[in-house]
Amino acid sequence: MPDIAPLLEFLARSQLARAMAGSADLREAAAATHLFGTLMLVGAVLPLNLRLIGFWRSAPLADLARVLGQTAFVGLLLALASGIALMSTRPMAIAGDPAFQAKAVLLAALAVNALLLRLVPAWRLLDQVDSRGTISRFRLAGVLSLVLWGGVLALMRWPGLI
Repeated sequence: MPDIAPLLEFLARSQLARAMAGSADLREAAAATHLFGTLMLVGAVLPLNLRLIGFWRSAPLADLARVLGQTAFVGLLLALASGIALMSTRPMAIAGDPAFQAKAVLLAALAVNALLLRLVPAWRLLDQVDSRGTISRFRLAGVLSLVLWGGVLALMRWPGLI
């Protein structure tokens, strides 16, 4: 596993860390942005995952994936940027917290799941075929994503990370 201590030390000494440490309003804004980004992200992936599992078969998967995927991506960017800002005030303590480490593992598993789904030939052909059905790989990706996101959301409320 790579040593991320230099990156964490850089974050702790950054202008961002000084600004966050010096302003309760900035910390509150970052926390609100983190929550909003997470809500956007999870709010988009929830219906997409349910569709992958087999709900709402009358809705073309290609259309849902396009709109919800873009929404999820914007939410991801907001959550990631604000999460880094929040972490900057005490990066070593947060990175050392077992709950944060578990959350990071779950997020990495979610990224791998999403990447593997996009490598499925049927996913790349969604615009060219009637995508009102579902295939077992889609169902597996949807169920796995729902379970992993449940874990991430539970860990977001972990006392050491709030």
